[in-house]
Amino acid sequence: MSAPFDVIVVGGGVTGAGVARDAALRGLTVALVERGAPGCGTTAASTHLIHGGMRYLLYDRLTTHETCWDCGHIVRTAGDLLTRLPIVWPVYRDHARGLETVETLLEEYDRFQPMKHGRRHLRLSAETCARLVPGIKTEGLIGALSFDEWWVDAEDLARRTLESAKAAGAQILLGAPAEAVLRAGARVIGVRAGGRNLRGRVTVNAAGPWVDKVARLAGASLPLRLMKGTHLVYRDQALSPVGLLLEAEDRSRCIFVVPSPLGTWVGPTDLPGPDDPDEARTTDDEIAYLTRSVRRYFPRWPRHHDATIVGSRPILGQPGAENLLSRDFEVFDHELRDGIPGLLTIGGGKMSDYRLMAEAATDAACRKLGAAAHGTTQLTTLDGRPVAAIPPWPQPAPALKRFLRARPRLRRLHALAHLGAAFASHLARRAAGSCPETDEAAFRRHYATD
Repeated sequence: MSAPFDVIVVGGGVTGAGVARDAALRGLTVALVERGAPGCGTTAASTHLIHGGMRYLLYDRLTTHETCWDCGHIVRTAGDLLTRLPIVWPVYRDHARGLETVETLLEEYDRFQPMKHGRRHLRLSAETCARLVPGIKTEGLIGALSFDEWWVDAEDLARRTLESAKAAGAQILLGAPAEAVLRAGARVIGVRAGGRNLRGRVTVNAAGPWVDKVARLAGASLPLRLMKGTHLVYRDQALSPVGLLLEAEDRSRCIFVVPSPLGTWVGPTDLPGPDDPDEARTTDDEIAYLTRSVRRYFPRWPRHHDATIVGSRPILGQPGAENLLSRDFEVFDHELRDGIPGLLTIGGGKMSDYRLMAEAATDAACRKLGAAAHGTTQLTTLDGRPVAAIPPWPQPAPALKRFLRARPRLRRLHALAHLGAAFASHLARRAAGSCPETDEAAFRRHYATD
């Protein structure tokens, strides 16, 4: 491995795996280093949903649009790993958001669902909700809405993406932590990982919440905040027959209940994390918060969980409230930021748009390399088969996206303006009787497997 690679990727989570696959499919020589197993960090600690970011419609509409678009690519390229998950959102009299507000949000989400092969939402009576979700508290229940997302074994997605990268020619080094950055003057020319020196023309830092730690090896820093999320895990896969979105006890946010082959997961919390993601720990307060939140709706829910999963994720730092933080991502060019050529960092984002993040990082690497190859990861499945035709869909104007990303308060006003108009339209349809409720049988047909 003495000859320099075109691209060295640091981090074998789903984003780093995506970068390695994208770059290898463009004909670049690639090496990826990962300190553990594929997807063993933030990827493993995610809620394991490929989702479109429905809640971002409250303050970051363009991110929902972009994420849904890329979810569609993931469904087409990794569909054999995904399972459709119907999610029921029960609404009670004392909830912060009423039934009409929630339905307005889901009606707006319906606009983007076709991009990710999702289905339109359904409105459910309290009685239908109680039949679909045995054991749920009925006192104060006024109805429910349902929508669907995609469940995935996130570590398997990372592993399969790395296998696809390897099949395209990438070299994958697991159990090889990045120990140092190799320099020639100011330029980064590779990394020392697992006791080996790997030289590369461009190094892509895709280490998730550890990106700042890797950047500091080169004398750089990043404007990222770490947020910590904890899930409670119950071995019983049948605690709920459907996914649930529940208003948490503090009424300020919602938590998921996700039944899956990995058990039933409840969470996540969303709290500022320690600067060192290796120091992230689940606290007793988090456990109590999640337990009380789910038992508000299920009095017979188990008092004791079987495990906890905690992880940190990097968020683009912006001053102000949590809803002013961007769920978007950014490729940082350290030559422009810090005067350090040869190093790029991909930060922010979500698992649901990992392919798009990887494409943006690889585009930036190609510009550094003078390579003209374009990304093709949306055209072939992870096992190398051609993807069927990709439906066209209008995309947000890049100029608008750049403008709003730099102005978080205007970004939120942009989202609220759309929701305000949608709410007025929804009330008009309700007055005309055009928002019918769905019964249990129709619910099951609607979300039946294709």
